[in-house]
Amino acid sequence: MIVMLVLLALFLLWTIIPIYIVVSNSFRKTIEMKLMPPKLIFEPIFSHYQKLLFFDRFAIYFRNSAIISISTTTFTIFLGSMAAYGLKLCKSSIGRRISNVLLLGKMVPSITILIPLFILMNRIHLTGTYLAPILTLSCLSLPFVTWLMTGFIADIPNELIESAGLEGCSRIGIFSRIIIPLLKPAIASAIILVMQSSWNELLFSLQLTNLKTYPLTVGIARYVGAVSVDWGKCSAAATITMVPIIIIGFFMQKYLVSGMTAGAVKG
Repeated sequence: MIVMLVLLALFLLWTIIPIYIVVSNSFRKTIEMKLMPPKLIFEPIFSHYQKLLFFDRFAIYFRNSAIISISTTTFTIFLGSMAAYGLKLCKSSIGRRISNVLLLGKMVPSITILIPLFILMNRIHLTGTYLAPILTLSCLSLPFVTWLMTGFIADIPNELIESAGLEGCSRIGIFSRIIIPLLKPAIASAIILVMQSSWNELLFSLQLTNLKTYPLTVGIARYVGAVSVDWGKCSAAATITMVPIIIIGFFMQKYLVSGMTAGAVKG
């Protein structure tokens, strides 16, 4: 028991200390960030947030990230649920085999498809638009979401679907009235996972967006200069960027573990 508590305390420190450093640095003077050992008690300042919110394009970056992340999450969950429902209706063993190989695409390093993807998006004139990162991130997240939804839908009794069909309910009606309400834990899990990955994504956004559509990750990266780094701005931006995901995770945490484990076991 004591060993478990010690390990838990070490893990808690490992998790909290980096967050504390980032948040505290956003309220410190630049010269105080370089003190070793750092001062635990200091006079907080808000100039980093003022420069970030009133004299920079941070609000635009935040808006762009919200558009990309919300669109990607909505698009992926809708298509993933429909795909999983289609696999459920498949009477042969093909549906089960497809669901078992969906995650093979996740084994391919994302950077290997960056150049051909950029060439494709450039040829169809989507680079610099919101649609380019939305389509890219949706395609990357869709196999996992489909696999997750398949695990939940597979546990729904066929008799329930068949009885609804006998009552005159169409397949779309069954999906919207029966399947979706039963998928709430899976949907909640998918929301937090897809939202987090799309909110924090940098590699594809760096190549597929421009100054008007830069998300937060690319915008914060621009605070790192060739000679110096504006640590105050970076810390303030990172602090604000963490808040939405922490809020979403806080409200959906009860579904996250149950959704992941149930999807893995039932699938």
